[in-house]
Amino acid sequence: MILSNKRVKLEKKNKIIMAKFQEVYEETKEVFNTHINNSGIPGFVNIKILSNESLKDCFGQVTKAQDIVKFMTDYDVIIQINEPIFDQLQSNQKDYVVKDLLSQIVYSLESDKLSISKPDITTFSGVLRQYSIDDYISICESIKTLQEQKKIQEDLAKQAAKKSKATA
Repeated sequence: MILSNKRVKLEKKNKIIMAKFQEVYEETKEVFNTHINNSGIPGFVNIKILSNESLKDCFGQVTKAQDIVKFMTDYDVIIQINEPIFDQLQSNQKDYVVKDLLSQIVYSLESDKLSISKPDITTFSGVLRQYSIDDYISICESIKTLQEQKKIQEDLAKQAAKKSKATA
């Protein structure tokens, strides 16, 4: 077995096999730690950053640690990135990716609950190129308002139907 503080390689039948998960470089940890410290994530939420070169997701993957993993490692959240790809990004692109991944981590102090949230924007790049992000947000807000109005109208109609039944 060949060990280094960065990568673990296993020799098997004259082949070198890379482990699926690897520790990230110190420079990568520093980028993440800077953003973690500047985020609203409480300091007691322990986050592990791992490199997974087989990862195909655009930015990376954020998962809440299973109870057994939490018990064994004390990590609450595991963030996987494809570090060789991440290393090739410009500094501002790395910042964007890290902020995007960290935005998925939500901790509620009221309920003392940690969760991983889904992105709040899901659309197609071709449509987004034709319109601005402000247009997208405005349309989403309009739809939510219209849905709320419809629900209010339906509730009022149900109440009126109950009243007319009660008086009949």
